[in-house]
Amino acid sequence: MLNFSLLSDSLAMSAKLCWRSAIDRRMLFCAAATTIVLLASVPYAAADDNEPGDRVQSWAVGHTTHLPAITTQYSNQTIREIVHTSVGGSQVRVRIANTFGSAPLVIGAAHVAVSSSGSSIVPGTDRVLTFGGRSSVTIPAGAPAVSDPVDLQVQPVSDIAVSIYLPSPTLGETTTFFQGTSFVSAGNVTGSVNLSGAAPLSEWPFVSGVSVLTSRPGHDIVAITDSATLISQWPSALADRLNARNMDNLGVVSTALAGNRLLFNSAGPTGPETQWGQSVFTRFDRDVLGQAGAQVVIVWIGLNDLAGAGAFYPASENASVDDVIAGLRQLVGRAHEYGLRILGCTISPMGGNTSLPGFDTPQHEAERQALNQWIRTSGVFDGVVDADKALRDPAQPTRLLPAYDSGDHLHPNTDGGRAVANSIDLKLLR
Repeated sequence: MLNFSLLSDSLAMSAKLCWRSAIDRRMLFCAAATTIVLLASVPYAAADDNEPGDRVQSWAVGHTTHLPAITTQYSNQTIREIVHTSVGGSQVRVRIANTFGSAPLVIGAAHVAVSSSGSSIVPGTDRVLTFGGRSSVTIPAGAPAVSDPVDLQVQPVSDIAVSIYLPSPTLGETTTFFQGTSFVSAGNVTGSVNLSGAAPLSEWPFVSGVSVLTSRPGHDIVAITDSATLISQWPSALADRLNARNMDNLGVVSTALAGNRLLFNSAGPTGPETQWGQSVFTRFDRDVLGQAGAQVVIVWIGLNDLAGAGAFYPASENASVDDVIAGLRQLVGRAHEYGLRILGCTISPMGGNTSLPGFDTPQHEAERQALNQWIRTSGVFDGVVDADKALRDPAQPTRLLPAYDSGDHLHPNTDGGRAVANSIDLKLLR
C-alpha cells in the first residue's frame, strides 16, 4: 500500500532541494528525478488507467430470473453468446452476472472472439479471458465478475462471440429472452472455432456486458426501457446512425426488458411462473449506473404501469399518471446525482392493440396523452425523445403508422425503431 505520509515528506524534501538549486535546467532535472523516484514506489496500476481513449460499454443486457419449474440446468457445457457491438475498440472486457443466483456461479473457462456465422468464430481471433489473472472464476450469488482486459480489435456495429464453460451443475437463474443468438454445446469447447453439435438456446444466461477501450475519448448512452425497445431495436439503429456520422466513440446499449414497469416488479401474464424483470426503480443502479462510461440515459417506460393492472398484472398494482410522474422525477434525481444527463421518451400509440387485452381503453389513452404532455413540457428531463410523434399515424394519432407497426398495433417494428433513432437530436448525446 502507498505510504501517503512518506510520499508527502518526499515531496516536501524534493521541493526544498529544488528550491535551493539554481533556477535553470538543473531545477527541471531535479523535479523529473523526484517524479521518477516517487513513481517507482507506487504499486502497479491497471493498464487501462493510463491508456488513451475511454472504457465504454459497447453492449449490455437487462437480466431477469425464473421460478425453479422453468429454470434450465447446465452441466459440463459451453454456452456461446453472440454480442452485437455498438462502439469499437482495441481492448475488451466481458461482464458475467450472477444477479439472481441462489448459489455461487462457477465459470470454468471463458473466451471472446470475433463471430463468423451461427455458432462459429473467425479463426485466429480467439482470446482467453482471465479474472484477476486466473482462467476461472467463482461469482458469489448476487454479484457480477468483470474479466481482465484482453487485446482484441473490435469493430463498431459488428458481432463478437463470448463463450463460457459451466463445469458443474448450474441453474440458469440469471437470464433473459429476446436478446440475440446463443448456443449450447457439450464439454469445454470455449476455444473451438466451430461448436460441434451446438444447439440454439431460447434464453441468454449470465453474460451481461461487453466494454471496449476506445481510441479517443467517448462515453455511453444507456436505454432502460420495455418491450417497445426490444421489438423495434432503436438503440441498434441509433448506433448505426452515430457510426455513419463518425460519432463512433459513443456506445449505445439497451437494458430493455419485456413487460417491464417503472414502479413494480413484473410478473408475466400466466402468473408467477415467468418473472419479467425488476422495476426500473430497482434495477437503475445496476443496469444504468453500472455501465462503463455511462453519461446519457434514455428512459422509455410507463405504459405497463398505467394500463396493465387487472389485465396483465395484479389489480392491486394500479398506478396513476401522478404516480408515474413522481417515479420519473425520482429517476431524474438519481441520474443527476451521478452526473448523468437523462432524456425522457414519450409513450408511443397503442390504438387497436391486440396483444395486451385491456390496454387500449379511453381511460388509458387519456393517461398516455397526459403523461406525454408532461414529458414534453415539464422541463424536468435534460431532453426529450418524442417516440409518439415519430411513430404515430397523422391520420389516426392514437395508432401507429402502419409502416411502423409490428402487427399487434402496440410494438413498433424495426422500421419504427429507425424512425425513433433518426428523430433524436444528436446534440443531446454529445
